[in-house]
Order: sequence, then C-alpha cells, then structure tokens
Amino acid sequence: MSLRWKIALAMAAIATVVAAVFGTASYRTTRDRLLNEVDESLLVIERAIDGRVIGRNSFPDRGPLAGFDAQIIGPDGSVRESTFEVAIPVSDADRALIGQPRSSRFATVSTDAGQYRIRTIGLEQAAVQVGRSLDETNRILASLRTRTILLATVVAGVAAAVGLWIAGRVTASLRRLTEAAEHVGATGRLDVSVGDGGHDEVGRLSAAFDGMLAALASSKDEQQRLVQDAGHELRTPLTSLRTNVDVLRRFPEMPLDARREIVDDLHTETEELTALVDEVVSVASGGIDDEPVSSFDLVAAVREVAERFARRTDRPIPVRSDRHATMMSGRRAAIQRAVSCLLDNAAKFDRTGGPIEVDVSGVTVTVSDRGIGIAPGDVDRVFDRFHRSAEARTMPGSGLGLSIVREIARSHGGEAFAGLRDGGGAVVGFRLDGAPRS
Repeated sequence: MSLRWKIALAMAAIATVVAAVFGTASYRTTRDRLLNEVDESLLVIERAIDGRVIGRNSFPDRGPLAGFDAQIIGPDGSVRESTFEVAIPVSDADRALIGQPRSSRFATVSTDAGQYRIRTIGLEQAAVQVGRSLDETNRILASLRTRTILLATVVAGVAAAVGLWIAGRVTASLRRLTEAAEHVGATGRLDVSVGDGGHDEVGRLSAAFDGMLAALASSKDEQQRLVQDAGHELRTPLTSLRTNVDVLRRFPEMPLDARREIVDDLHTETEELTALVDEVVSVASGGIDDEPVSSFDLVAAVREVAERFARRTDRPIPVRSDRHATMMSGRRAAIQRAVSCLLDNAAKFDRTGGPIEVDVSGVTVTVSDRGIGIAPGDVDRVFDRFHRSAEARTMPGSGLGLSIVREIARSHGGEAFAGLRDGGGAVVGFRLDGAPRS
C-alpha cells in the first residue's frame, strides 16, 4: 500500500472514530433527555392517580390518564384492573412497593407491543403502575442512529478524499525523490534535481538530496579527472623506465660508465614513480581527513618541519613568526605535510642553495624562495592537480604537491595562495580559518 493511501485511510479512520464518539455521545444524550421527559410526564399525574385509586380498585374514567395507561396491583400482588392493551409483567420489586405510600420506581419494560416506560407508585393497600409507550421515542432514536451512521460514513468519505488530496500534495516531492533515486540507481547518472523550493521537512529533504547528488557528481568528476591525469602522468616515467631497460637488454656489453648512468636514471625514475604513486593514492583515498583534530602550536609544528628539511637538504630554512607560539585546533600532521610540500616545491625551483624563508603570521604560513618564480599565466593554475609549468616539465615532481597543500588548507576552512617574490622567486603559502590563540 502506498504512503498516499495510508495517509488517506488514517485520516478516514480518525474521522470515523471522531464521528462515532460524538455520534454516540449525542445519541446517549438525546436518549437520556427523551427518557427524562417521559419520566417527568409520569411524575405529573402521580398525585391525581393517588387520589383516584385510594380506596378503589378501579379507574372510574380516564381523566388525567389520557395519553397514558395504568394498572392497579392489589394487596395480593395481582393485577386488579389495567388499561394496557398488553399484559405488563409485575416484578417482585413492584410488589414490594404495596403498602409503602410515596415510594416509587421507574423501569423500562419490553412487551409484544413494544417498549413501555413504567412508573410504579406505592399506596396504602395497593400499588399503581402508570406507563407510556416508547414507540415515538424509539422512532426518534432510530432516526438519530441512522443519521449518525450516515453522517459518519459521509465524514469518513470526505476525510478520505481530503486525505488523498493532502497526501498527494505532501508525497509529490517524495515521489519525485523516489523516481530520482531509482533513475540514479538504474542509469548511474547524477545530473538530476528534485528540489521544489519548499521550506518544510520534505522540501529540506529534497534540497539535501540535490546537495548529495551534486557532491557525488563533483566527487565522480574529480575521480575521473584524477584517473585520467594519473594515467597521463604515470605514462611518462613508465616510458622512460621501459626505454632504459630496453637499452640495457639490447646492449649488454655497453661501457660500465654508460651502464652506471642508465642505472642511476632508473633509480631516480623509480623514486619519482614511487613518490607519484604515493601522492596519487593519498589524494584518491582522502587520507588527509583521517587524522583527528587536536590543539597544537602552529609555530612549533612549522619549525619542526623546517629543521627536518634543513638537515635533509643541507640548506638553511629560517622560520620567522610574529609571536612565540600560535595555538590552534586542527590536524597537526596534515598541516606539517602541507609545509613540507611547500618546502619541496621551493627547493625544486630554487637551485641556488640559499635559504628558503618561512614566515608564520597568525594562522598564515608563507614560504619564499629565490628560484625562477611563477609565470603570470600559471599563478591561478599552480594548485591544480598534475599541473606543471613549461619550466617544470624538465624537473622531477608529480604536480600534486601544491594541490595537496590547497586541499589541506580547505579542509581547515582556509585557502592556499601563490605569487611573485620581490627581487625574484616565488611566494607560496596557505592561510587557515579561525583566529590564533596565544
């Protein structure tokens, strides 16, 4: 059963229950009121009946009994005289009222001719029963009962129709959402939209679904670009490796110096290929976000990377900071990796052997070198995956380092930047989100 019909049936059931409750209450109230009116009419003639039958065992004339029926119960409990068209049974409770003046009781009695409302009145030597037919009352109640059932049926039908209409409006977005999900599952296409601009829960769900599809589409596009770019970048070192291996196989008697040079090239190309594969795997797996967030000193973290890099490259890496310590919350290892990528990039383009300067200002880290700089047309592209300028194509590297820097910066709510250094060289760095805490 669809959600639309479930809502419609639920509304119909609720309406039926409400109509039944109010109909039952109305029926009982009307029944009690009609019986009270009959009882009050029986009370009115009690005095007249008392005076007319005391000392007699008969009704000399109908008089005030017009519209009513009555019968006298003698001292022995038998019926002495009756105006009822049918026999009215006398119960033990009725006989108990004989000899008890001013005592009385009401009862509803069923006979072959219908129901009667009976009032039994105790007298000195007898008891009298005055009754009135309930045929008219029962007809009114039967009519009320029929109208109540009819009204409940109509209300249930109207509620079901209204429920279908409301459910159709409510579930329209859900149906579109379901169709979109089925379409995505069947075709694998993510270029669908179901947002209806509503601000209710269904509208928010549709907007969230659109956002999820957009994120998946973006991730899929990035994945495809990564695979294509990685395939392109891997082809170059693999071709070089294959060429060198073929040379070794074709010329097994080549001079030792030439063989050593080819082996050195193979070693270098293998290291570059290993570094490229590691970076591709890191970018593809999203390992940057796996590290838990912690509080740490940004200045100390940068100095640690700079000292390690200085020992490895044997060149000075001075670190300047506008404060002794900058406490922040983030992924310490990821930020250190971003700094390491910046230093690797600077060392690759700055072959002077001079110092590579690192500045930490608040939550902004900048690395300056004295290399070949950045061409104006490449400033906006240096952070793209696998982008390598014309000058960098003859140098080692994968073109992923600066893209990793930008990804780490964005994962911390910041951004990476690049520009030219006054006096020559490049300035590349990143700024993180949030104010530093001293």
